[in-house]
Amino acid sequence: MTIERLHDVLFSTAARVPERVALVAQDPDGGRWTYGEVAAAATAMAAQLIELGVAPGDRVALMAHNGLAWVAGFFGALAAGAVAVPINTAADPHSLVHYVTDCGAAALVIGARVERVVAQAGPGLGALTIVAPAAIAPRLATALPAARVVAAATGPAAAPAVAIAPADRAAIIYTSGSTGRPRGAVLRHANVAANVRSILAYLELGDDERSLALLPFYYVYGLSVLTTTFAVGGAVIVENRFQYPTTALETMARERVTGISGVPSTYAILMHKTDFAARLASGLPDLRWLTQAGGGMSPALTRGVLDAVGPRRLFVMYGATEASARLAYVPPHELRDHPEAIGSIGRAIPDVTLTVRGPDGAPCAVDEPGELFAEGPNLMEGYWNDPAETARVLGPHGYRTGDLARVDAAGRLWLVGRARDLLKVGGHRVAAKEIEDAIAEHPAVIECAVIGVPDELLGDRLRAFVVVDDGSGLDAAALGAFLKDRLPGYKIPSQIDLRAALPKNPSGKIMKEALRAEP
Repeated sequence: MTIERLHDVLFSTAARVPERVALVAQDPDGGRWTYGEVAAAATAMAAQLIELGVAPGDRVALMAHNGLAWVAGFFGALAAGAVAVPINTAADPHSLVHYVTDCGAAALVIGARVERVVAQAGPGLGALTIVAPAAIAPRLATALPAARVVAAATGPAAAPAVAIAPADRAAIIYTSGSTGRPRGAVLRHANVAANVRSILAYLELGDDERSLALLPFYYVYGLSVLTTTFAVGGAVIVENRFQYPTTALETMARERVTGISGVPSTYAILMHKTDFAARLASGLPDLRWLTQAGGGMSPALTRGVLDAVGPRRLFVMYGATEASARLAYVPPHELRDHPEAIGSIGRAIPDVTLTVRGPDGAPCAVDEPGELFAEGPNLMEGYWNDPAETARVLGPHGYRTGDLARVDAAGRLWLVGRARDLLKVGGHRVAAKEIEDAIAEHPAVIECAVIGVPDELLGDRLRAFVVVDDGSGLDAAALGAFLKDRLPGYKIPSQIDLRAALPKNPSGKIMKEALRAEP
């Protein structure tokens, strides 16, 4: 199938295999829908949005949990020629108003279990058109008398006759905010379509895929799980209850899941808080691939997952919202055949070029650290309403990722850390990631984060936040002693805080900004 526009992944597949199951959702919003049914729901949404006055290029905000409402709202907005703007379902009323007003939304499509936040947003939403499930619309109309609240259409509708070109804008995806203020990355149909094609080229998905969706679709990694699976005609198995990880494992077995995708914390939870490894050894016969992105997974955790998954394929990946999802990956065979590759982000995906450059813009020598730049058809148009930041990150060398990296003699890329995470400790340059990887080598450590605390004498004083296995007995002193055999003295954190959990955004990324804000 040729993918030129983002919504082709749904509508072209539906035209080809309308009776095949496309989407399976668990309780409380359970159901099974074929490609024909999902396409019909999206078409009904597109027709309704056009009837409500949404014109090509208008922004349609979308706030819903993973499920049919989200999928119909997203692809319906695209089919109407609009720009879809997914919103974090954990957004508070103030943030919701910010997103809606920042993108200038012509309409807001919502699903179940977000109406309370929408109602609390109150006057901030003004006369906005809101499309809500029929069971919710009357209550919301009462709570928001100034808004135009309508029930989502469910009946059959003719496909809208809207001309949509690959160069047209498809979505504004707000960054996670894990490294600062969220910004809206403007992605064209051609950008996301190119990334879907590149991902499919190395994942080699088949039409029998049953991909487990643990990550929210409003997150670019979660969206890529949806779009790549739809592109090959597989089924997306939605599981919104990962706060109960054993429940997700039961869904995997019951629904015969063939692949799962997660961020580092997803695998830390599965390996430390469930019997995932035991189940892999004795069950889950349908599972054949796993992908990881959304932050660097420590070498220790990577090795643990590799040992547990056996012959199944593990893809360690790297990407960015600004790149429509993906930029680099480590092929599974390389992780197994070349243990020295563990900890790297591998090489650029098909059709993408990655270079490490110094402050003067010249490419760095082998193993010389510099900033990572990306070039390719998947890169965003720019940030919505932020020309200054757009000019800062998009230039003659492509997209400036903000990540520090080096390339080794074998051509593999290694992240040194974020520019913000390169700390100065008593005259030494220290990468927080190196310290985090050393801490993660301790078998009792589940996850950790290292930050720099301003210090008049040192410049930065190292502070580590660490989550350990319950009942391990590991304390800060013992962990400090463990690090003495692995790090020089100036790289050992002077303060180690043991925590029950680390602050994360809904995508599972550790929020270092929240840690930096602590006294």
